[in-house]
Amino acid sequence: MNREIIDYYDHLAPTYDRDRFGNSYGRFIDAGERRLLARWLPAERHNILEVACGTGRLSNFAGVACDASQESLKLASLRHAQVTFVCADSMQLPFKSHGFDAVFAFHLLMHLDAEGVRATVAEASRVLRPGGVFVADVVSAARRHFVARSRPRNPWHGNTALSAREFRTLCAEYGLKPLRMTGLAFLPIQRMPHRLRPFLTTTDAWLAAGLPSLSSYVIGCFVKDDTR
Repeated sequence: MNREIIDYYDHLAPTYDRDRFGNSYGRFIDAGERRLLARWLPAERHNILEVACGTGRLSNFAGVACDASQESLKLASLRHAQVTFVCADSMQLPFKSHGFDAVFAFHLLMHLDAEGVRATVAEASRVLRPGGVFVADVVSAARRHFVARSRPRNPWHGNTALSAREFRTLCAEYGLKPLRMTGLAFLPIQRMPHRLRPFLTTTDAWLAAGLPSLSSYVIGCFVKDDTR
């Protein structure tokens, strides 16, 4: 992984959860991701791998979690004593092939270049057992086409966007067949009054499920082909 990305999250780790997910918009995103993981991942979590776990916000859904940021992992390990944390690059996972029932990764692929995205999906497929599931998100290319994006401080930050079709095609190349796909943040929640955001969850989920490509994020659940 790009050293610049690792350094950025090392520096950001102490304040990341507060600044990114401590506000009403962040809590909205967090609730949506948790809802999907609860529905799509196996109930038994000891054999689930989280890639790019950061400070452990979603690591309660995993038995093993990894990240390239050492500072983030220090905080994650304090939050989840029952989870095994490993410092690892998503493009070179230090795990045996066919070892996990599920792999999930949120807010990762969007930061990688095309080569990094392919390498990460390939590694996720490799460590999954046949019949295992892969859950991940990408920034929607269609939504970005219609909604102007402010220039980020770091050029890699959220730089990669895919359409739902491109996401399905990419994963299929590595033996990952789509089971279901939805969106997250269809409505411009961040532009709405704070007091209204908690009440829009159900409406947003309904719209995003019907029009995932027009949501801010496209989230897919894929199953590994039994023949791979």
